[in-house]
Amino acid sequence: MLRLQTPSIFGDEIVLRSIDWLENFPWKQENSVRTENDKYVICLQVKDFSPEEIKVKTADGFIVVEAKHEEKRDEHGFISRELKRRYQLPKGCRLENVTSKLSPDGFLTIVIPRPALLNQDTLIPVSHEASKPKSKL
Repeated sequence: MLRLQTPSIFGDEIVLRSIDWLENFPWKQENSVRTENDKYVICLQVKDFSPEEIKVKTADGFIVVEAKHEEKRDEHGFISRELKRRYQLPKGCRLENVTSKLSPDGFLTIVIPRPALLNQDTLIPVSHEASKPKSKL
């Protein structure tokens, strides 16, 4: 006897759409580096550190993020944490305009402006050689 399967209410398409939606939800955010038209954006989850324990700096063509706290007591005993991340910067970035912001939910966002791309028409001169007079001989 041949049995036909009826499609489930939760078919693959619905599940995939749900996954896409969940991946973009704020609690799902993880560390990421994005390239946008006019900037690079670095996002780091640093919820275990206070703003005073986080340092962002540039060094030798890198953005360096350091976060550290000494040993603290928690409900399970004692814990200490340390984080150090380095991101190499592309040439031409404007380091004097780098900004960083820590959100209340513990996401550090670093924005590095990209150099503007010039989409101007460029006139390219055409060089030419003067023609020599033809000899009549």
